[in-house]
Amino acid sequence: MKNSNGDYTKQMLQQRVEEINKYIDSNWGKLLLLEIFEEIPLDVRTSILEGLGTFRSPQMVEYVQLINIEYGREYESVCQRILTKYRLAGLEIDFEKPFRLKFYKAYASCSRHTGRMSLDIAWHKNNGRLYVECFFLTFNPDGIHSLFIVEDTTQSQYETDHGLMSDMTELEYPEACYLISEAYKLNVRYMSRPALGRFIFQRYLDEQIELPADRTKELNRKISARLTPRQLGNSLFHALRYQDYDYLLSIMDEELISGKLFYQFKEAINPGAFIMEGQVEEVRASNENAQLKAFSVILQDREVYKSEFQLILKKDNQGYWSIVDIQLVSHQLIEPESVWNPFALQVYCRVYEIMDLDELFDVLDRVENIREVEELPYGIHMRLTCYEDDFNHGVSFMTGVIADLIINTDEFVVISREKEVTDEFHKVFCDGYYLFLVQRGEYEISLANAYSYLSGQYSNFEEILLNDDNDFVYEDGMRFISVRYFVKDRAKVMQKLAELHAEKIDLYEDIQVYYELDQRFDPPDFRAEYIFGSNWLTVSAFGEKEMNSVRQYFEEDMYDALEFDGLEVREEGLFSVLDMEVKKMYPALEETLKELYLNKWYHSHLNSLRGMSPSEACQTEEGTRLLWSMFKKIRQKEKKRQMNGFRYRIGLKEYLRKVDLKK
Repeated sequence: MKNSNGDYTKQMLQQRVEEINKYIDSNWGKLLLLEIFEEIPLDVRTSILEGLGTFRSPQMVEYVQLINIEYGREYESVCQRILTKYRLAGLEIDFEKPFRLKFYKAYASCSRHTGRMSLDIAWHKNNGRLYVECFFLTFNPDGIHSLFIVEDTTQSQYETDHGLMSDMTELEYPEACYLISEAYKLNVRYMSRPALGRFIFQRYLDEQIELPADRTKELNRKISARLTPRQLGNSLFHALRYQDYDYLLSIMDEELISGKLFYQFKEAINPGAFIMEGQVEEVRASNENAQLKAFSVILQDREVYKSEFQLILKKDNQGYWSIVDIQLVSHQLIEPESVWNPFALQVYCRVYEIMDLDELFDVLDRVENIREVEELPYGIHMRLTCYEDDFNHGVSFMTGVIADLIINTDEFVVISREKEVTDEFHKVFCDGYYLFLVQRGEYEISLANAYSYLSGQYSNFEEILLNDDNDFVYEDGMRFISVRYFVKDRAKVMQKLAELHAEKIDLYEDIQVYYELDQRFDPPDFRAEYIFGSNWLTVSAFGEKEMNSVRQYFEEDMYDALEFDGLEVREEGLFSVLDMEVKKMYPALEETLKELYLNKWYHSHLNSLRGMSPSEACQTEEGTRLLWSMFKKIRQKEKKRQMNGFRYRIGLKEYLRKVDLKK
């Protein structure tokens, strides 16, 4: 949209204004305009808004108000500047069109137990017809997943459509508002962006409906399928995976929610924990009572736990089963060689670059039994299994899974425990005349590392390779993990950073780095690094456990200021900021970072040292042997870097001096 001088011309912006005038008068059109705005690169959105602000009309006032409502603090300042100019030019800007339609009916799908549901809300129009808002809600990090509008339909058509759907049930207006607000709370909790259309769903949030516990339980039962004891037990693990406590409340005695649930499943509930498996194995039932044997496999901070449970269920007078008791039968740390350890299970992966996304979807549509598992931050996770998706099987990343297929931005990945499966998919995708995929590589990695990619934590597959235990990238056991955020409220982020009392360095004019230190140690130990740009922020720490702790504190009360944008492993770690210009500005910085790094390493409990820190390992014979094994890997990495012409930041001699094994 720029001319040869890099400026936005009136003629170029006029096309956008014509689109605005054409679509701004309807809610369907407003959604379309927001989708068009989303396609504009982030770094030029403000410039385009400023340019559009030179066009003055009531339609442009409404458009600027729309952007202000939809994005809030992200573009609040530029929108307010434009609106001020409009007011000075004599345009009315302090108006809000009232929503004058009368509520007709709402229908919801009976799929709440799956953590997903559709919700259609119909309103009377003045001409006797209906206007309908259709939501797709998820009770996981996606929250309000999508929204579309039916601007005009008849009552008879609306009733016929929903009457044909046996899995739909009618809701009262407060119930519909409550479900939308509960889904939105998950967007807030996980810092994920809800579906476009805040100008629509904000009025439901403004109702501030809070249902009592018994009413919530009744609602969730009404919009869930009637499950067998086995299915109900498996739905427990699905809900635990996303910490969907609202659903858990509807299938359990309330005392279990606050008491036994948190005690018996504490590993699953802790931040950063993943349920790899959660299944009901055995059912013994009569007409009104059931006893279930179940197990779970939990991955937390690279340790794996297997627990066995006994669940007691009762059927009420309405025919619904509920969990009345949970007993933890056994709980144990899984050995590295166990068949249940996801680090011991290898999977095969084929990674492709997507050349034509539409063609890829056309081919996937022709493959039978592929189902969508979940949306990812920049794509979708699909799965081919041996079983139907009917909750007769629980959470599974090991048993019954034939293949996982992931679309992640411009890459497509096929993962399977059988190499023959990835080979067969390769034939399906790449044997045609038209190549819509180009293969980047074939890999074999642990299931645990594949799971990290499946869950959408990494922006590309190459990041997972840096996470593999067999790679020498982290030969000293230290993994530097970075979380990326999009900044929506710069002032609030700056205030939060100031509260950390961290050491601040101005890298460039618009980029600062903060080093947070743990003052409990002498000298102070490194805790986290924060790099703050114009509209982005990275928060980095060593290891998953430390990263979860740092995030938990930093994200508190920051939900409206930040949006989660992914996670990556940084090979250069602390030293990635040290380009030539920064080293000239801060000559002592490299040595300072080295000292921080070595102190952190010396006191960190490392998996490669069987949970000991180097300071502890050097005190025992076994620990010393493990340290020398580590130093051998460090030396191998040094040689490898030297052969490839790269320098290393910290050499073997510096590690040896820190440990001083001679003492």
